Amino acid sequence: MNPIEQIELCEGQFTRSDQRIADYVRGHLDIVASYPIVEIAAKADVSKSALLRFCQKLGYTGFSEFKYEVSKHLLSGSFKDPETVDGSRDIIDLYLACIGQIPTQVADGKLRELCDLIRGAGKIKLYGVHESGLSAQYFAFRLASLGIDAETVTYPGVFNEKASFSGPEDLNLFISISGMTDCVLEAAGTSFAQRAKTVMITQNAKAKYAARYNSFLLIPSMETDKNKLFLDSQAIVYVCIDLLINRLAELL
Repeated sequence: MNPIEQIELCEGQFTRSDQRIADYVRGHLDIVASYPIVEIAAKADVSKSALLRFCQKLGYTGFSEFKYEVSKHLLSGSFKDPETVDGSRDIIDLYLACIGQIPTQVADGKLRELCDLIRGAGKIKLYGVHESGLSAQYFAFRLASLGIDAETVTYPGVFNEKASFSGPEDLNLFISISGMTDCVLEAAGTSFAQRAKTVMITQNAKAKYAARYNSFLLIPSMETDKNKLFLDSQAIVYVCIDLLINRLAELL
């Protein structure tokens, strides 16, 4: 049973503090999997001891085990009921259907816009948490193949600090499926304040600050009602990165 299911199972026994923690956890799984107990308690507006009791109430030995299970749950993708899917063909069809939306949703003008920002940037930093961090690393690797240097920032604790060391000639590019991760939004706000070029790649059209980014690349999302498997939206991010790289190669 994953942590979300454990929360639902025990919800009838929750105190007011427990409920506050549960609400925070549901909306910020990636943050819970990345930050220490003191910071999560502060973000949920409860004491460290209240958070520890919450974890134990769910059946975990403490916060460390709970944090580990949250990380494992995130890495599992949208796992539900494999029996509803008819073999590999259905998996491939789900990915192909999403990839097939890219030409209409990601206009060539948007790709060119982002390519121009990359070409004109002084320093380039690519930010991402968990699987999005892997996408950031992949992006940096692909940029290097074109002779473009980029720094990857994948530890959320330094996002804001890294963004603060930016100027008007620099580019901060954030990859976030939800576009609402706390550390990403905080760092984006700092990037705006530093007048750095700021970019978001996301699957959430309603992501905060959408209108403020120098480039806001909205990519197709998997149909979650059909995701009964270990499917990962980062696969779509990788495809879009390759589109960007190929477009960039044409312009260099």
